[in-house]
Amino acid sequence: MTLDDHDKNVRKTFTPYKGPFIINKTTQVSAYSERKGIKSSVTTANFNRRPNHWDITLNSTVNPQYTAGGKLALIDGINGDINWRKGEWQGYQGQTFEAIIDFKSPQPLTKLSSTYLQDSRAWILMPQKVEYYASMNGKDFILLKTVDNTVDPKDEKVQIKDFETDLLPTETRYIKVKAYQFGKLPEWHQGAGGDSYIFIDEISVK
Repeated sequence: MTLDDHDKNVRKTFTPYKGPFIINKTTQVSAYSERKGIKSSVTTANFNRRPNHWDITLNSTVNPQYTAGGKLALIDGINGDINWRKGEWQGYQGQTFEAIIDFKSPQPLTKLSSTYLQDSRAWILMPQKVEYYASMNGKDFILLKTVDNTVDPKDEKVQIKDFETDLLPTETRYIKVKAYQFGKLPEWHQGAGGDSYIFIDEISVK
């Protein structure tokens, strides 16, 4: 059985699987097996269609434990959950995060945002600041805006923050996002001297 946005008011039933099928939109697929009248439990998977055809290049090294499934997780339109242990966030330790998005053609934009998570007790802190750059050729970048952090690193509440900024109408093909890590964990932290993490999920452009 498949369910998508157009099926909200439709009564759907299971049909026998007879061969491969195609989905071309965000869809929930559910299935069970049956043998001699005995049914298995239902297994459900969600398939999300990417909202764009952009590409992204990472100029930082992601921690192998926190890849969120690959680089496209940063531009897939799906926001990470407050429970970062579910694996929806990318983690970068001891380094500044930098990525370049290629829109494939010049695009107008008026707003930029990237989303970060803080769990101070787990060594995950908000970046000190985030810079957004624009380029037409992918080599020469102009700084558009800088967004400073406003979250106290001593705040032990697990929280998410959008480093969002409005722009004057701008047309560009490439955007560079640069998030500066907090640095070494300070003396007041139980992991004092260790390298903090940046956890990032979604980069959004409007």
